[in-house]
Amino acid sequence: MCSFTLAALLLLVSNASALDLGSLVQTLTPAAQSAAPTVDASLTSNPLIKNLTTKLGVTPTQAIGGTAAILNNTKAKMNPADFTALTKQVPQTGTLLNAAPAGLLGLGNLGSQFSFLGMDPIMINKFSPLVLEYLQNGATPGMDKILSAAFAQ
Repeated sequence: MCSFTLAALLLLVSNASALDLGSLVQTLTPAAQSAAPTVDASLTSNPLIKNLTTKLGVTPTQAIGGTAAILNNTKAKMNPADFTALTKQVPQTGTLLNAAPAGLLGLGNLGSQFSFLGMDPIMINKFSPLVLEYLQNGATPGMDKILSAAFAQ
């Protein structure tokens, strides 16, 4: 599969006068999704993942991947000690972050990561409030303010 994807990528690049990364990601997304590991049943029963799949109509893989992307983005905006405290207050935070589909978090910005998952980057605006609400429900009042500040950036 990897050699096929690489061959497809080379063919696309050689036939294109200019590389359009967005189209390339959309072309490779089905292959990436089919290569995604089976979603852990304990994660699909997570209240946040259930909420995202129900309210937004996304797949469990998209819900977990989108959540992981947002958590990773939030982690980058927080003091490491604060993020560690968050993972202790809301233990599923680390689990969801670590469940990101292979290669997702290395794609750069959130828009690219959501595109990789087969979602329009507009979905970030729908995911973020639900992820923030989930985290705030399990966090202390002090952490609630830290999270609000990180999500506002």
